[in-house]
Amino acid sequence: MWFLSVNIIFCGWLLLRGTHRSDVESLPPALQILCGCIIALSLINLVITLKIKKNINDGFYHQLLPFVVLAFGLLWSVLFLNFTLYYQNPLITLMLTISVLLPATITFYISGRLLLLFSAPLVICLLYVEFFLQDKFSVAQVGGAIILLLVIYSARYILLEWYQRVQRSEYEKNILIKKLVQQAHYDALTGLYNRLSLARFFEECVSALSGNKKKLFMIVLDIDFFKQYNDMYGHVAGDKCLIKVSQCIEQSLRKDSDSAFRFGGEEFVVLTVCDDISQAKAISQRIQHNIAHAHIPHKGSGISSVLTISQGIAQWQEGMTLEALVEKADKQLYKAKENGRNRVNY
Repeated sequence: MWFLSVNIIFCGWLLLRGTHRSDVESLPPALQILCGCIIALSLINLVITLKIKKNINDGFYHQLLPFVVLAFGLLWSVLFLNFTLYYQNPLITLMLTISVLLPATITFYISGRLLLLFSAPLVICLLYVEFFLQDKFSVAQVGGAIILLLVIYSARYILLEWYQRVQRSEYEKNILIKKLVQQAHYDALTGLYNRLSLARFFEECVSALSGNKKKLFMIVLDIDFFKQYNDMYGHVAGDKCLIKVSQCIEQSLRKDSDSAFRFGGEEFVVLTVCDDISQAKAISQRIQHNIAHAHIPHKGSGISSVLTISQGIAQWQEGMTLEALVEKADKQLYKAKENGRNRVNY
C-alpha cells in the first residue's frame, strides 16, 4: 500500500508542479497520459489490496502480482524515457529513476523476483539514456549511476537480513512464551494441568454453571501403595507409572466438559460438569477400567498384582470455595482407602 501511495503522490506532483507556477512548464500531453495511467493502476490495486488484505498472499491476485509489478516498471521506464527526450536532460531520468527505485527496494526487499521485474525496465531505460543519447553521454555520469544503483540494490540485502533477524527473534520469543505458558499451566512430568491451574478452571466451571441445571463434581484420585511401588521399582519407574496413569485418566475424560490435573505426588484431580452424580461416577469407573487394563505390575501392592487407584467424588454446592470442595472430595477418598482401596466413594 505504501508503494502504491508513493506512485500516486509522485505522479500527482508531476502533474500539478506546473499548474500554478509560471516559471515551471506543464507536462506535455504524452507525459500527462503516462502519469494518469500510473495513478489509475495504483488506485485499482489500492482498492483490491484493501478489499482482500487478509488473503492478499493467496488466490488469483497473488498470481497476477508479478505482471502488475512489471506493468508499473514498464510505465515508469516509458515515462522517464519521454522525460529525457522532452527535456533533453539525462540527469532528470537518473534522479527520477533513483527516486522511484528507493521505495520499490523497500517494498519488494523480501521478493527478489518482484524487485527485478520492477527495476529491470528502469535500469534498461537508464542505460539506454546514458549510452545511446551520445550528445549527453558522460563517463562520470555513468559511473555515478552505477554506484547509486549498487547502493540501492545492496539496501535490499541489508533490509532482508534485518527482516530475517526480526523473524528469528520473533520466533524465539514465541517459543519462549510457549515454554513459559507450558511451565505455568502444565505439569512437566505428566503433561496434565498443574495445581496452579486448578483455581482458574474451578472459577470458569462455577461461572459456566450459572443459569443452567448442570452440576460440578470433583474427583480426587490416589495411586494405591505408590510409596511401595517406588521402593520396589525405583523412582524412574515411578515417574513412568505416573505418566501412564495420567494417560489413562485423559483417555477416560470427555473433551468438552472434563479437565484433569496433577495435584501433587501420586494424587490427581478431575473437574467435571455433569447432569448428575451417575455421570461423574461413570467417569471414575472409566478411569478405573483403563488403569486396570493398562496392567501396570505392582508386586508391592497389598491388594492386587497390578496397579490400582482409589477415588473420592464430591459435588460442589453454591458458595463453596475450591479449598472446601477439595477437602470434601479428600474425605471421600480416605473413606475409599479405609474400605479396602481400589474403589470409588461418593
